[in-house]
Amino acid sequence: MGENSSRDITLQLLEAITNNFSEDRKVGSGEYGDVYRGVLDGEDIAVKKLHFLEGTDDRQFHYELRNLIKVSHKNVVRLIGYCYESRHKYMEHNGEPVLAKRMERVLCSEYMHGGSLDKHIADESCGLDWPTCYEIIKGTCEGLNHLHTSWDKPIFHLDLKASNILLDNSMKPKISDIGLFKLVSSTKTGIKEIFTRRQSIWYMPPEYIDMGFISKKFDVFSLGIIIIKVMAGNLGYSNCGIMSPKEFIKLVRKKSSSPYHEHS
Repeated sequence: MGENSSRDITLQLLEAITNNFSEDRKVGSGEYGDVYRGVLDGEDIAVKKLHFLEGTDDRQFHYELRNLIKVSHKNVVRLIGYCYESRHKYMEHNGEPVLAKRMERVLCSEYMHGGSLDKHIADESCGLDWPTCYEIIKGTCEGLNHLHTSWDKPIFHLDLKASNILLDNSMKPKISDIGLFKLVSSTKTGIKEIFTRRQSIWYMPPEYIDMGFISKKFDVFSLGIIIIKVMAGNLGYSNCGIMSPKEFIKLVRKKSSSPYHEHS
């Protein structure tokens, strides 16, 4: 069980390789931050500039960062570097420019050329063939098992969903955005923000929504929804609650281009 060789990267260097975080380098924008493509030491990397959230707990950020640094698994996105640097900027306050201190938090990881899994899941089915889908499901399970069992204290993802499963050139899955849910939820505006994100709520177990209870079962519940969506599409997931097991299996077999029992 190895550990990431991630390093501290200056904000100045990150600005240089992303053309000052320009729009033409932006490849995505999500709940936690904007993602830019850059090249560091000859390698394509994804540079995630985290959104500023009022009341961000520095201790929580460093705790989640330490978790990321120690994770090394073929099915978890590799952390390459990070930046935690303060800047003084003029910001408007009551109509007047005020010099304020702002902390910039940036995470750099390997660039996943295959994009995110959600881009391949349509309403009717997953656009990938069954052998590829099977390997995505298997790899995601192995990555999550690594997070849950490789240390005395398990690492909970808490925001596992199709958009956080990234694919490389060979369509191998890797789990991303580990720890960011807990970082956001620790801020003053975090809980409200989380519960206004409908996509995330669909992946949350009822015991968390109702009582805020967290265990390994949280991630396993989310994983189950991902598997159903891969097997039956978004509409298949929406309808599976009113189907019998036989009806669901029939639906999945109908949508699959290859027999499911090949890997059973």
